[in-house]
Amino acid sequence: MKRWFLSFSVLLIIISGCRNVVDETKKDFNTIQQASLKSDIPTTAIFYTQEMKETAFSLYELSNGYGILHFSKKEDGWDFQGSGGFMNTIDTDIKPFSFNQSTRHIGEVDLGKESLYSTVFLGEVFDPEISKITIKYNKTQKDAIIIENNERRYWYLLSDQNDGNERETTASAYSNEGELLYENKY
Repeated sequence: MKRWFLSFSVLLIIISGCRNVVDETKKDFNTIQQASLKSDIPTTAIFYTQEMKETAFSLYELSNGYGILHFSKKEDGWDFQGSGGFMNTIDTDIKPFSFNQSTRHIGEVDLGKESLYSTVFLGEVFDPEISKITIKYNKTQKDAIIIENNERRYWYLLSDQNDGNERETTASAYSNEGELLYENKY
């Protein structure tokens, strides 16, 4: 009986010791929220996050503008890649909507292979009559997603291309009735 108890105690100590070693070497998976702490943007300003397979982006709002945070997925989780901020000018009351574009590299930069990019078209909607924004780039035309936050409206569209060469961009804004209100080429 003493032998059995001694063997069981030794086995328990070995198992407990191995378990602690495994726990100490285990790394946490970084969330997008944790990665966003590397930016200078307060987490309370972030109001929307879109996560894809290898990349993600978050939209944020400031009193005098808005912006985008870019993330890429790595082995240990999400990593902050950079940001773009867009400030409102004094003439916002005469612009129906703003148009911006933000492009970031996907994953690690490897000079030995072709690079992939993620492009997000985005802006703020100032005209309350606008209910839909359509973006046309190269030979693709898609409806943007409109989001409301703190009584302000924003729009975004994630490009289907992954080469970062979106050209000949046109943004069109429509009313609830489908009437074309504005069209701008960029």
